[in-house]
Formats: sequence, structure tokens, C-alpha cells
Amino acid sequence: MKSNTNNRTKISKSRSGETVDNIVSLIKDQILDGRLAPGQRLISTDLVEQLGVSRGPLREAFRQLDAEGLIDVEPNRGAIVRRLGADEVKNLYEIRIALEGFAARLAAEKINEGDNRAFLENVLHRGRRHRKDPVFSAFVNDNREFHQAIVHLCGNPELGKLIDKYQQPVFMIQLRQIIGTSQVIAHALDEHEKIAEGILSGSPEAAYLAMREHLIHSSEQILNSPALINPKHGSKSWA
Repeated sequence: MKSNTNNRTKISKSRSGETVDNIVSLIKDQILDGRLAPGQRLISTDLVEQLGVSRGPLREAFRQLDAEGLIDVEPNRGAIVRRLGADEVKNLYEIRIALEGFAARLAAEKINEGDNRAFLENVLHRGRRHRKDPVFSAFVNDNREFHQAIVHLCGNPELGKLIDKYQQPVFMIQLRQIIGTSQVIAHALDEHEKIAEGILSGSPEAAYLAMREHLIHSSEQILNSPALINPKHGSKSWA
């Protein structure tokens, strides 16, 4: 399958490091918003032409995306958008529960610092629009924003980098689920409210427990989704 990056997208001429960062950002956005699907091959010749870049920066961008867990660079096969199996999802969620549970604790401890309270309330308010207009692809993006908002409240950039690394592959799968019903969205929003309640009340333990419950439920949904590799046959079924 060919990569479907926008033919009109060009990376502006810049220093080598900036060019690599721009390529990484563009491909990452297209993976996370579903334009590039798990298992899809990234054709280097197509990307060189479409982005107006040379092979050197593209190879380095592939290495970075591989390190972030978004693509797999395979010898003699090139780059492929990563696809996860059930065991990998379980492992990712175990790490997410530890990291994001800790982030929720820190957010509750720091909720009254600066504009943290208003910031979280604004993000929460934007997510509530999905109760009336539940569009699953849009909700996945706002769900990501909610989780990133909690990381922002922590004021710990290094923790944020770790969380982002383990969140991204999961968000990529969520976009391809077929469970995007209004009931599922409403339930997730209820869980967001419970997490926010713990943080806004300044209760680290309540925030942690609500985040843990939310992530356990999310992992169960994904593990019951066809948007995973069949662990027995190595096959996949996409929504």
C-alpha cells in the first residue's frame, strides 16, 4: 500500500535538524489522525518527491519515528506503520497506568498553581460537546488532548515525554476501532469527569484511582476490538 501523504505538502528549506523535525511532525500527525494506517508501507521515493526533501533527512526521521514506536523499520523492507498485538497493548497499558496515574497525582497536588485550574476546566468543557455530537474520530483527538492536559499540569517535561511515547501507539489503534458509539463516548466522558473531579478537588489518591480505572477500561475495549493483530494467526482486521 502506498503512503498517502498530501501531494501538495512540501517541507520548507531549512537547516538539516529542522527538516528532520518537520518530516517527523508531518508523518506523526498523519499516523495519529488515521490517514496512515497500521501496516501501511511508507514509500521513500514517494515521500522524497511529495515532501521535497532528500533521502538523508527522511532516513533520520524514520529512525526517530521507529524509536517513538510509531513505525517499524525492517531490513530490506523499509518503513511500515506499526501495528500492535494484544500482548503489546497489555504491556503499553501497564506502563500507562503507572505513568499517567502518577501524573494525575501530581496534577491534583498542583491544581491551584497558576492557571492550572482554569486550563483543565477549559479542556474538560471542550470535551463535553461530544455528548450532543458524538463523532468518534473527533472524540479520539479530544481524548488525547484531555490526557495531555493532565501531563501539562504536572510541570514535568521528562515525564511528559515518557507518557507521550506510550500513549501514541494506543491512540493510533483507537482511531481504527469500530466501537465508536455514543454510549462508549458518553462512558469515557463520565470517566474524564471523575478524573477531573479528583484533580480539581486536590485529592491525589482520588485522581490516581480514577485514572487507573479509566485506563483499565480503555485497555479492555481495545483488547476486545478487531483493530489488533490476531495473536494466533498473525493476521489483522481493521475497522
